[in-house]
Amino acid sequence: DFYREVLGSPKYVVAPMVDASELAWRELGRKYAADLCYTPMFHAKVFIQDARYRRESLQTCPADRPLIVQFCANDPKIFLEAAKLTVQAIDCQAIDLNLGCPQIIAKRGHFGSYLQDEWELIHSIISTATA
Repeated sequence: DFYREVLGSPKYVVAPMVDASELAWRELGRKYAADLCYTPMFHAKVFIQDARYRRESLQTCPADRPLIVQFCANDPKIFLEAAKLTVQAIDCQAIDLNLGCPQIIAKRGHFGSYLQDEWELIHSIISTATA
């Protein structure tokens, strides 16, 4: 199954943090036994529109595995395009949709925890990405 075969049954996980889960932080976490790391939360719309943002966001190395890339998004097509661009650029084990960010920027942008009551939209984002 995915948890065991792809992620390696991780026990210690470095969770995603906006502007704090960059490669250096993930490497430090792995040095101290982290089995799985997340990237920071990336803004899917900016990610697909800005090649420089995309290149700077996806900094990784072979030892940075398993790796989950996290996006905030509120549009199924944009989330799908961000996921496609990611898997074309780097080797990662999963793409994650942030549904937990409570920051005011998430409220203004209508993503993160502010999508939790929008089941149809969440279903659309996930089903579009996994079709």
